[in-house]
Amino acid sequence: MMHINIFQGVVLGSLVGASLSLLDKQTRRNSLQSMQKVKSSVTDLDQLTSSVTTTSEKIKTTAEKVSEDVAFILEKVEELKQVTPAIASIVKETKDAFSNRGKEPRKQISSIQYLPEY
Repeated sequence: MMHINIFQGVVLGSLVGASLSLLDKQTRRNSLQSMQKVKSSVTDLDQLTSSVTTTSEKIKTTAEKVSEDVAFILEKVEELKQVTPAIASIVKETKDAFSNRGKEPRKQISSIQYLPEY
């Protein structure tokens, strides 16, 4: 019997509190506008389902694009992994060629010397 009295007291207190708060004109307007928004949301289920469907399609499309971009980037990374050692060896050979330039005597390729034209 005690639970019923407490429950009834809570419900009665809630109703009295809501009634007292509705004495204010601005609160009544806000409550009425909120109830109208809830009513329009509940009654317009077609619009709600179409907006959910549209949003889910946008999310799916975005996820597919991101997946494609990630796959492209991974492909390029793999290409760079394969090309990098070749480029490193070319750079090292070029460096060695230029750093040894002054140490070794130059080979004569041809005995013909070209003079600048005036």
